[in-house]
Amino acid sequence: MNAAARAAPVVVAVDGTQRSTGAIKYAIHEARRRGTDLQVVHVAPRALPVGGSMPSMGIPTDALVEVAGRILDEVVDQTRSLAPDLAVDGVLREGRRVVEIPAAGARGSLVVLGRETRHGTERVLGGSTTAGVAARASVPVAVVDEDWEPTARDRVLVGLEPAAGEVLSYAFPLAAARHALLQVMHVWRVPDAYAAVDEERALAGEWVLDATRLLESTVADWRDSFPDVEVEISVVPGRAAQALVDAAVRADVLLLARHRRDVEHLGRLGPTIRAVLGHRGTPVEVVPMTGVPQHAPLVLERFGEVLKS
Repeated sequence: MNAAARAAPVVVAVDGTQRSTGAIKYAIHEARRRGTDLQVVHVAPRALPVGGSMPSMGIPTDALVEVAGRILDEVVDQTRSLAPDLAVDGVLREGRRVVEIPAAGARGSLVVLGRETRHGTERVLGGSTTAGVAARASVPVAVVDEDWEPTARDRVLVGLEPAAGEVLSYAFPLAAARHALLQVMHVWRVPDAYAAVDEERALAGEWVLDATRLLESTVADWRDSFPDVEVEISVVPGRAAQALVDAAVRADVLLLARHRRDVEHLGRLGPTIRAVLGHRGTPVEVVPMTGVPQHAPLVLERFGEVLKS
């Protein structure tokens, strides 16, 4: 592939702590698989939070940028030593992470972050970088544990609402590129006030069959366009976040759609995505929806592989 046709890079955001270790490994893994370059981004803060309810520590901006530059150089050197076969560049930005990381990743194909580890008051006051970036980014955002290592489960899991079928334009090419089974899961739950209805197993069974048929219809065109991708349809009862996290134990990656309505309210994510991002485990990729219908035959190449000719 020549430079002009080279795919957009994988972008990994680092903070100079161990939290970024798994993210760097995942980004290297994805850049190699996609045949792209790797871009390492670090954001210099304009103030230094000290935790608790205390105000931020006043330190000259130049000093913060100088330290940030050293952090970035160190991580870039580390990444190049781990992946001498990849072209690795460093990008230093200044400001709020939840704004600057999506901006840096806008020309990439994927943004990778370490999973949030702060809890309690510190997280409430400082906010969640992971959720903030996932809510704003214009490209998929992967959230990865610090101890992540490559797995070979050969399974991609996607949480799907029938109305959010656009996410399949990302899921099917990804499963094809990974030579993996694609599990399409829908989770349903009867509201507590109507839980007695669930006792009617015949009614529940009929509803599950109807939902399964609807999902089958949603994936049908994509299935025809990607005949080598084995598809497994799952319709299960329960709380969506927990059911997805439990099922993801058997997968290499979990895909979740960020609906277009969230784009209109920057900084917001649905409760299911937020809850899933709070669980350690399988990497999660949050995929932004555009609201524009995607047709299977138009997806010819992705992740560096010709998928349909």
